[in-house]
Amino acid sequence: MRRACKLTLGFATDKKRRAINALLEAYRAAVNYYIRHLWQTNGRLDKDTLALLPDSHTRLSARYRSQALKQAIETVVFTKKAVKGTHKHCSMPVFRGSATLDAKFVAIEAGKGSFDLVVKLSCLEKGKRLILPTKKTKILNKWTSRPLARIIQGCSLNENSITIWVELPDLEAKKGSSLGVDIGVNKLLSLSDGSHLGTEFKALRDKIKRKKPKSKAKGRAIKERNNFIHRIVNLLPWAAMGMLAIEDLKHMKTGKQKNRGKQFRKAMIPWTYCQVIEVLKQKAQENRVHLVAVAPAYTSQTCPDCGTVSKGNRKAEKFCCINCGYSHDADTVGAMNILVKALRLVGSVESPALCKSY
Repeated sequence: MRRACKLTLGFATDKKRRAINALLEAYRAAVNYYIRHLWQTNGRLDKDTLALLPDSHTRLSARYRSQALKQAIETVVFTKKAVKGTHKHCSMPVFRGSATLDAKFVAIEAGKGSFDLVVKLSCLEKGKRLILPTKKTKILNKWTSRPLARIIQGCSLNENSITIWVELPDLEAKKGSSLGVDIGVNKLLSLSDGSHLGTEFKALRDKIKRKKPKSKAKGRAIKERNNFIHRIVNLLPWAAMGMLAIEDLKHMKTGKQKNRGKQFRKAMIPWTYCQVIEVLKQKAQENRVHLVAVAPAYTSQTCPDCGTVSKGNRKAEKFCCINCGYSHDADTVGAMNILVKALRLVGSVESPALCKSY
């Protein structure tokens, strides 16, 4: 597994920062040039597609152009895949992100003194590399201190920071208790043991909705939500768990079902369930916990006592079985049923990889 670590470029001189900005400007222009050609006509990572961008239109070397084409293809493919099946119009993307570079362009070495890490980066000047001194962060030291961990020669580059990756060996899952988790809107995590984590999440979601789009206040609110998600996920009993069961949620913000009108979809925009799942996956790998994703169908409508499945069992946040009268918090019941599905799927805890049931 890989872990990303962000390092600052604040120690670079003004001359080096100008060189980085010039490189990024040329690189993004090349990526967007290829995107415009690939959007209507399929292309490949070959000489013919690479030649679409002539030498007279760019300052990039052939290697950089090849990397720009690769990132353009990935951007086009992932953009079209994201809207596939939604029947929505998809406009051509404009690339403004970080340049993803491999070992052909980047060399990461140990530094000296207070600058304990040096990043050597190929720039627009042929045969020259920028020497960028930086400092290891607490997170980077945490990952590199693990046995058999290694820094990958490559980075993701933008104007203010450089992100590098640490390769960690896959570890066998440990034995421990099993827990089911229901990811919700009002309560971020509801557990099968009856407890709830992140009950303030609805207030954070509404705070984001109130902020002006693209404003600094909205950016701060989103950052607050992201930090909140990490903090709540960290509260799970990772040391004691051997297996964690979650729902394999998909397309929760799309569709035109009776209960998913325009207002519903608008209200759900700040609910980043995919991000919650991703954080859970990362923490499960780090703590050698077997993560099992089960189909979400009927988890909130099934009575855990008598097994009756009915829409009438749930009313808002309350669950009351129409057959046997069993009552409980609806999200807790969902978490309990998620755990039951996971235990039926796996007979033992063997791997920290994500296992799915459909």
